[in-house]
Amino acid sequence: MRIWQRLLAASLLCPLLFGASPAAAQTSGAQLVREVKPVYPEQLQKQNQQGNVLLMARIDTNGKLQDVRALAASNELFVGPSIAAVKNWQFRPARRNGKPVEIAANIGIRFRLQTETRGQIPKEILSNIAIFPADAAGKKTGEEGFPIRRGVDQRLRAEAVLDIPPPDHEHEFPVRVEAISPSGKRTVVYEDRVDAAPKATEMAFPITAKIGSDWEDGVWMLRFFVDGADAGGGQFWLAGDPERFNFAAAMPKK
Repeated sequence: MRIWQRLLAASLLCPLLFGASPAAAQTSGAQLVREVKPVYPEQLQKQNQQGNVLLMARIDTNGKLQDVRALAASNELFVGPSIAAVKNWQFRPARRNGKPVEIAANIGIRFRLQTETRGQIPKEILSNIAIFPADAAGKKTGEEGFPIRRGVDQRLRAEAVLDIPPPDHEHEFPVRVEAISPSGKRTVVYEDRVDAAPKATEMAFPITAKIGSDWEDGVWMLRFFVDGADAGGGQFWLAGDPERFNFAAAMPKK
């Protein structure tokens, strides 16, 4: 979704917009029904600076974002307007078996100028990450943001969009992804080189990762690194019995 402001644009990429899967008539993902545009920071506009912000939150049973915090940003001045905007968003809440449920939310916000330099950002950073429960083959078994059930969902599936400074020639970017447990344990779940075409401003690719039998309950992070540098990430919820685990209490508060 793109929001245009005079000669500039703040592009909002929220994968939660895609709504319900036909797999279960009484189970559906959250849907954005009201949005508020972020204000492009005047200082960064004057300096022709563009970039992204990655936010994590939870969508409660009333369709409001709670516990909003920034995971990564191209420039810290983008963070305040992004958080201020999304706090006023309204969702149709996710449902499981017909009942509203809380889910994890990963939100990417792009700030782009409507000039010939559109898309030229200072460094690699995600603009979109959607994380789903998955089966042994990496096929989705639930809606985006739904908790992963340890012992039932054998893998997770993440669909990522990585924004990049446009290369002059075809270029390979070395990408590593780590799953970080609530207690801080890190596990490498993906390591490969991703190809970008000349002048490309983004790369979209999926990853799947096996859920360890010893992975602890709680709020986990997927962290992306490009050539060793942090490029942002997203959260996922994991529990042996998600219906009895209090993810709201487990959300990071700072």
